[in-house]
Amino acid sequence: MKKLFSLLHRWLGLVSGLIVMVVCLTGSLYVFRDEVEAVCEPWRRVPVRDAEMLPPSALLKAAGDASALTLDAAGEAARLDAYTPQGTTTTYADPYTGEVLKVIRREPGDAGFFAFLLDGHRNLWLPRSIGGPLVSYAVLVFFLALVTGLVVSWPKRWNRKAVQSHFTFHRPLRAARFRLDLHNVLGFYATLPLLVLCLTGLLFGLSWFSGGLYRLVSGGQVMQGYSLPSSDSTNAGADTPSIDLLHARLKAEEPDAVQFYYALPQTASGVYRVSIVHERGSYYKQDNRFFDRYTLRELQGTGPWAGRYTDASPADKMMRMNLDIHEGRIWGIWGKMLMCLASLVGASLPVTGTSCGGKRDGGKPKGQFCRPCILEAENTWRSLPPPETNKARMMPILTSASSALAIPYI
Repeated sequence: MKKLFSLLHRWLGLVSGLIVMVVCLTGSLYVFRDEVEAVCEPWRRVPVRDAEMLPPSALLKAAGDASALTLDAAGEAARLDAYTPQGTTTTYADPYTGEVLKVIRREPGDAGFFAFLLDGHRNLWLPRSIGGPLVSYAVLVFFLALVTGLVVSWPKRWNRKAVQSHFTFHRPLRAARFRLDLHNVLGFYATLPLLVLCLTGLLFGLSWFSGGLYRLVSGGQVMQGYSLPSSDSTNAGADTPSIDLLHARLKAEEPDAVQFYYALPQTASGVYRVSIVHERGSYYKQDNRFFDRYTLRELQGTGPWAGRYTDASPADKMMRMNLDIHEGRIWGIWGKMLMCLASLVGASLPVTGTSCGGKRDGGKPKGQFCRPCILEAENTWRSLPPPETNKARMMPILTSASSALAIPYI
């Protein structure tokens, strides 16, 4: 049975290897986006002042036209985004004075470094209709390769010798043995986080997978698509309340929130879409709420991400937590480091697996040992007792070891 799993493992790894390398490398770099941007973009921070921040309407005037506004806790610059057919303009402003700190303009298709990484991670820099399915099904194949690899490497007996043989680096270090250990040992320890990365990634990429898992967790309910409500446009002639009233109301309701994101209505029936973040660096607990632009009456959207986190069902919470689990955010900086290291190991597995493969069973080059022969010889020599003076007792053992070492030359 292990021979069958070994064959499956080899071919599944070959089929998915190249795509998995790209996905893992781009993911390992993207996971620290927030930390890198905080260091490389100093205009994101402002000195904390003992004063009230300006209301949203004043900040919107300072930046001109804007489609969205992000207000952070004290010490962070306000961010205003304007989306037009000509591109995207992002303005950072001092929330205490309204002073413009930085303006970044990007034309359509002009993605920043991390947007470039994300596109490669999700789509291999191909059109979404092509790259998305390629990545998703390669990850599914890689998931099966991880499972079969775990079966192949699982020892028959769990004892000290088995643990040392399967899950530690062998000494003295030799090139062929070291490559094999890089694949087997590192692959074994990274299997669990890699399986988590695969499953959470499949929830993003395969609708049949996410829909099936949602039904399983929810007890048979169908996952609704994400949709926005509409404002009552019959009130368009009335006086429109200011966004300042909405912000003051939400600040009073959520005094401990660390971020408020406002997507402004762009049409007559558009709504205020507000995301309220309760924990910095983690977004699964955020509330996504909707308000009529004319009356500020709260409306209901649909889908797992709509509404308050505390009101979500277990299946909806699972979907909301998926991104934070995928990036390791849910466990803080240590979780992000774990997922980064696991991704780097995942990127190395196709390389180490190919390099420690090789021809077998009559197809091996003359004078080279295939892995089964090496392992058989090692196990034979390890089983040797201390030197004995009785030649008759030593002769069967020496004969067995010599036969194992002679196999590659037959």
